[in-house]
Amino acid sequence: MSKYLNKSQLIAKSIKAELLSIMKNRILYILGLFAITPLLFLTGCNDELEIGPTVTISSITPGSAYGGDAITIQGENLNTVDAVFVGDKHANDIQSMSESSITFIVPRTAAVGQSTITLAMANNYRVTSDNFEVLLRPVPEIYAISPSGAAPGEEVTIAGVNLDILTSVTVGGVAANTVSATSSRLVITVPDGLPLNSTTEIEVATQEASAVSTSIFYVGNNKIANSDFELGSGDDFDSWDKFNGGDQMTEVTGGDAYFGRSMRVVGAAANPWNTQLASAPMELNFGSEYTAVLWAKAEAAGAQMRVSASQYDGNGADYFYGETVDIPTEWTQLSWTFTVGKDLETHRFILDMGMTNVPFLIDNVTLIETGAAGPPIPQNLLANNGFENGLDNWAVLNGSIEVTTEEIHCGNQALKITGAGNNPWDTQMAADVVPLVLGQQYEVKLWAKAAEDGAAMRISASRYNGGNGDDYFYGADVSLTTDWAEYTWVFTVGKDIPDGHHLVLDMGAANKVFYLDDVSLTEYVDVPPVNLLANGSFEDGLESWAVLNGSIEPTTEDAADGTNALKVTGAGNNPWETQMAADAVPLVFGQRYGVKLMAKAIGDGAVMRISASRWNNSNGDDYFYGDDAMLTTEWAEYTWEFTVGKDIPDGHHIVLDMGASAQTFFIDNIILYEIPEFVCP
Repeated sequence: MSKYLNKSQLIAKSIKAELLSIMKNRILYILGLFAITPLLFLTGCNDELEIGPTVTISSITPGSAYGGDAITIQGENLNTVDAVFVGDKHANDIQSMSESSITFIVPRTAAVGQSTITLAMANNYRVTSDNFEVLLRPVPEIYAISPSGAAPGEEVTIAGVNLDILTSVTVGGVAANTVSATSSRLVITVPDGLPLNSTTEIEVATQEASAVSTSIFYVGNNKIANSDFELGSGDDFDSWDKFNGGDQMTEVTGGDAYFGRSMRVVGAAANPWNTQLASAPMELNFGSEYTAVLWAKAEAAGAQMRVSASQYDGNGADYFYGETVDIPTEWTQLSWTFTVGKDLETHRFILDMGMTNVPFLIDNVTLIETGAAGPPIPQNLLANNGFENGLDNWAVLNGSIEVTTEEIHCGNQALKITGAGNNPWDTQMAADVVPLVLGQQYEVKLWAKAAEDGAAMRISASRYNGGNGDDYFYGADVSLTTDWAEYTWVFTVGKDIPDGHHLVLDMGAANKVFYLDDVSLTEYVDVPPVNLLANGSFEDGLESWAVLNGSIEPTTEDAADGTNALKVTGAGNNPWETQMAADAVPLVFGQRYGVKLMAKAIGDGAVMRISASRWNNSNGDDYFYGDDAMLTTEWAEYTWEFTVGKDIPDGHHIVLDMGASAQTFFIDNIILYEIPEFVCP
């Protein structure tokens, strides 16, 4: 082999020498890294070599804190820190910084628990400490509120937890002043500016969390004195009277009470009033609506109670008996609403608790006026109007009239009438004399039920009396249905009779049997009903109405009110051949409604009726056809009443059937209104 190397060999030898040199240098570099690594760990650098002075952490004070609290780090060269992290959250609220300390706010979003604090410097230089804990800040809770109703400026106590670390307390969104606060009790005053006599929420909040009351709380004047039972000692409760079963109404305190001091009741297991508690007498507004709420808890299933007003006194002062309710075995708010039906100087709110002997507890009884009185409720001027005392205060003048229990509308008795089948006065009775005011309007209402079709009656005033001319009103005959129904007449007093006036029932026109109950004579109060129909005055033409058949058009020729009315020309055949329907409205199945409208005919013979709901391709939605009304040539009001006989989810139609005659007439101001349910006296 030649001892001389060619050009290729020389190049290969050179490359080999260079590679050996590189490998040697790389080994020395790695060894050098191993030599300096302990130094890096000692200084807390976790990525690359530090640039600038060494940063150290000597202490963190305090060692645990809530999100939002300030903490201070002591150490060296802390003025070179660019950023601070708690866990993975940037603490961007630096309060102060110097060479030896940093004070900052723990981020509110920092994870609760043991956490790492990281100081970040230039060139990704990091220093960390694991000696810090983020605390879970306490969350407020509301357990109970007492009382359940209070007026602005009055105090309310809230029971719960963590009520002494709050940042705000609001009632209905309005800030409330704090009177005192401990962890378990918070006393506030109800602020001004809230809607009165309405429910609202109480909210307590910290920086991190809030709690909202779930119990019913009213802003308003609680009519019940000592409503929370806190006043009194032993088994006595100030401002409350134990009428019956008082020894079974006892004090409960401590953990079993709803709030502070409650009452335990063991009923008589007899009549509701056999265990009875009454509030102190109070003034209530006649005709106003009131809502009562109270807390109750049964010790076992089966407990019951109700409320009533006013105190039974033997002379008819009672006007409300609430529904009997079952009492749950957990603290629950029970509620009743009623209207003051007697104009009394003072009223009592009564707890009737004698239905069972299952023990239960009550607390925080609240009574708030939730609906102001509307027009005065007129008082019935007739005595024994339900015939519960037979024929007392009534005089049978002619015919067959007797007390019966066969059919009754309310109470235990009614009247059975057998008509003479001749003149109206051939079967006749008169109420005792009552004073009426000349020129004043009065309204008569009564309930009647015929044994068969064809029964009829009317009223008159005053009683015909030996030709002395005192009669001044004869009402229109009404045809009685075979179901209990209410009939109404309104009249104006046309004679000034110093000795008083008689309401007379004229019932002899037909020889039919019918029953009569619950007669009232009151001053007439015209309270416009709420119209459930849109565009009932036709001022917007036929908007919200559909012409189904015949000639019906808006007109300004004649109107009962406003500018527009409708002009109708009947087809002179079937009622539905001239017909229109209102847009569908939701009506309640079984509820009673009325329809009123104004009409005026151009000539005699015009007739119309209403029906409900609209006939619709034989789907069976029709449930009412009203009687025909004969229209006069002067504007007059016509009325129909009906009970909803179909449950129609898509709504109900009021239909005007106007094709029975070929006459032209005008209609205006149609009103559909709900008739309040009759409440037996």
